[in-house]
Amino acid sequence: MSGPNLHNALLRPPVIQILRAAGFHSTRPSVLDTLVDIAARYMLLLASSAAEHANNSHPDIPAPTLEDIRLALQDAGALRPQMRETEEAWRGEEDLRGLEGFLSWFTGPVNREIRRIAGFVASEGDVIDADSLEKEDYLTSLKKKHSKTGEESRYAGTVLGKSAEEHPIVIEGGVASIRDWGLQVKSREDRSTSVSSAVSSVPSSLSDAEGMDI
Repeated sequence: MSGPNLHNALLRPPVIQILRAAGFHSTRPSVLDTLVDIAARYMLLLASSAAEHANNSHPDIPAPTLEDIRLALQDAGALRPQMRETEEAWRGEEDLRGLEGFLSWFTGPVNREIRRIAGFVASEGDVIDADSLEKEDYLTSLKKKHSKTGEESRYAGTVLGKSAEEHPIVIEGGVASIRDWGLQVKSREDRSTSVSSAVSSVPSSLSDAEGMDI
């Protein structure tokens, strides 16, 4: 499975849960794929905008900060209504309406319903145990379900797991590593180039068979 297809497959369950929380109980696959694609593009827009703000604000440490993410949300139109920085400076006050509205949505009943559909908030009448208070997300549960050992080692170095430690790759029956193989190929190319140069530098009189005494 290619990278974009894998990412879209991982994004489908959250989009389905959001649709269920909004009151939709069925949809066509083409409509769902379109919504997943829109969500992926929006997340990519936020990520690229946050990275751009990080590079402009603190290029020495380009890791995005909370301020960079806020600016990215503002550029994408997620924080509305809100005045621009120039208007805030002219009025002498900071406009927090957009940020407060985003926080109220994030902590409000809409997001709570999404979390309930996803299984993170107990419904009315459900029996709550200690384990459900720290419930895992669907991806972690799915990985444990399909892993016989329940360990994360099988996903190490993949998009689903933690980054693996870099180690040299040994090629059996040949050179010790890919780096040595690359140096070997480069030396062969250099030798072939030098031989070609030596052949081309031979005087034409020596290569002319008609001028040679046999």
